[in-house]
Amino acid sequence: MTMGDACGPLSTPDLQHGLVDCRGAPTLLLAVSTLSYHIMLFSFILVLLLQGAVSVGEKIFVSTGQHTFSDGRDLCARAGGALASSRNAAENRALAEIVKKNSKFAFLGINDIQTEGKFVHLNGAPVGYTNWKQGEPNNLNNEDCVVLLENQLWNDFPCEHKSLIICEL
Repeated sequence: MTMGDACGPLSTPDLQHGLVDCRGAPTLLLAVSTLSYHIMLFSFILVLLLQGAVSVGEKIFVSTGQHTFSDGRDLCARAGGALASSRNAAENRALAEIVKKNSKFAFLGINDIQTEGKFVHLNGAPVGYTNWKQGEPNNLNNEDCVVLLENQLWNDFPCEHKSLIICEL
């Protein structure tokens, strides 16, 4: 007896080999493959719709216009993402590409609002990768947020001012 010959359990000799007959298994695999294809196609179309989107590793960065830090943080969260944070040089370069196309600087999801001089990501994790401009951070005029400049360097910046917002999805 071969797979697909009958629906139900196989004969006793076949059961000794651990074989199970499930008519329709190829159809089920085809359906799963088709579903996977449609998910991949939808993801690809979604990326194309995100105007100005840049992908690095598993992250997608997309700009949303200029807002204050808190408004941008909330906007990204409502979209199912987070205010972008550079966690390595490759991500920093990708974010700087977006900055060059849209503005002179963009907020990062990094701040020292809770403790002056102790910069953390939005989730409270300490910042590992940094790329501060020389002489920064300096907390001039109570600068608790961080912006990424066109040259890939970071500067501390007042959270209440508007800057380009980039969400990471």
